[in-house]
Amino acid sequence: MRVSRQTVAAHRAAMVAAASRLFRARGIDRVAVAEVTQAAGLTHGGFYGHFASKDELAAEACRAAFEEALGRFAGVDLDGFLRAYLSRAHRDDAGGGCPMVAFVGEMTRGGEASRAAWVDGTAAWIDAMAAALPEGDEEARRRRASGLAAMLVGGLALSRGLATVAPDLADRLLLDLRGQAAMLVGGLAAAATTEG
Repeated sequence: MRVSRQTVAAHRAAMVAAASRLFRARGIDRVAVAEVTQAAGLTHGGFYGHFASKDELAAEACRAAFEEALGRFAGVDLDGFLRAYLSRAHRDDAGGGCPMVAFVGEMTRGGEASRAAWVDGTAAWIDAMAAALPEGDEEARRRRASGLAAMLVGGLALSRGLATVAPDLADRLLLDLRGQAAMLVGGLAAAATTEG
C-alpha cells in the first residue's frame, strides 16, 4: 500500500520533533534511533527511508530547535524574553530548552551536518538578538548580542548544573544574570528581585 506524501511528511516531522526533545534532554550520543522512532509512534525500520544517518536527523532536530527558539523573539519585548530565558522553568525544561545550551557539548564530537546546523542556528540567534537591541549601530549591537549570548548560554548551563546540588545558588545566579543582561542590553529594568 502506498503511503501519501502527507503521511510521509508527517512521519518525518514526528521523528524530527521527537529527536529534538530527546537530544536536548539527553544528548545525541545517548539516544538511539529506535528510541526516536518509538517516541514518534513509528517503527525503527522506516527511519532510513527518511534520513541517511543519525547525524542528518540530529541536524534537522537542531534546526527545528533553533526555529522554536527564534520564534520566542516574535511579539515578545526584550525584557520579557530575558525574564523567560533566565527562569527556572526554562532552565529545568531539558527537552525544550535552548539549543545553544543543549547542543554545545555535542559539537566537539558531533557529525558535520549537526555541527553546521548548530553553528548556523547560533549565528541566527545572535543576529536576531542584535536586531532586537534598542541602541547602537549595527556593529555595536552585534558585539553586545554576542556577549549577551555567551552570558545567557553560560549562565543557563551553570544554573542547570547547580540546580540539583545547590538549588538556592542556581536560582540566585539566574536572578543576578537578569540584572547583568539588562545592563548589557542597554538599560532595561533588571527585575532582579522577582523569582521565576
